[in-house]
Amino acid sequence: MIFLKKFFSFLFIFSMSFGACAKTQIQVEYGKFKVDSYELSYSCAGSGAPNVFLEPPSGISAEMAFAKIFLQIAKTNKVCFYERLGFRESDEPSEGLNQTVKDYSSELEHLIKLKSDSKKLVLVGYSFGGFVMRYFAAKHPEQVDSILLIDAAHENWIQSMKSSMTQSDWNKMQSILDWFQKNLGHNVWDSQFEVANAKLPENMEIRIVSRGLPHETIRQAGVSEDGIRIYNELHDKYQAEQLNLTKRTTRVIANKSSHLIVDSEPHLVMEQLSALLN
Repeated sequence: MIFLKKFFSFLFIFSMSFGACAKTQIQVEYGKFKVDSYELSYSCAGSGAPNVFLEPPSGISAEMAFAKIFLQIAKTNKVCFYERLGFRESDEPSEGLNQTVKDYSSELEHLIKLKSDSKKLVLVGYSFGGFVMRYFAAKHPEQVDSILLIDAAHENWIQSMKSSMTQSDWNKMQSILDWFQKNLGHNVWDSQFEVANAKLPENMEIRIVSRGLPHETIRQAGVSEDGIRIYNELHDKYQAEQLNLTKRTTRVIANKSSHLIVDSEPHLVMEQLSALLN
């Protein structure tokens, strides 16, 4: 997961991405669509099949998360993302909101129905976004050609941290989950169980890009050094276990990256995505 204190140092990415639009002459479409009683903003660019849909980590806008690859994808394929409640031009979350991957998958489905023009899709899930893309693909396998998972969460990771960390360290982790739930209606805990029950077709191609360096941002929450070790060791363990998702799952390591792989090694992400698109 990417935590909020880290996010705002990357705001400069937006100006860089919009500058790239002018240089490459790629038109970006901005709009909104309605789900139930609220509206979500979206962005699309480029043309060509298969269409690519992007799903970001927890607590960060999709525009920020994918700034370094969005226009690169648009050079050859149509690419879209939507913003969750509370981000960019999407509505603010209502009081008491409780959303899990089932809800995010439904939001993604609305956008796909609105903007997709290809029979098959390539899905990109970053961190928590991997939960959403796996869930959607399991529910709509006829629409999905393949999936790229970028340092994606595993459904056993958080539960294993809870059982392995000291109570003090876990309380700090729980406070992070509670913040997401209270402020964004973002329920990570229940989502992991929904994903565990979402089975993918055995022949679906999945590519995984995992971080090669420890994720240190969790230190800002006051987690001990031993807790940080457990956090990273369990993450690495479950990254490897995701190779069992399908019979056509492969994995590469971003050796120069912590969790922010799209920012630090966008070329590696694009190599893996291009392999799926071609």
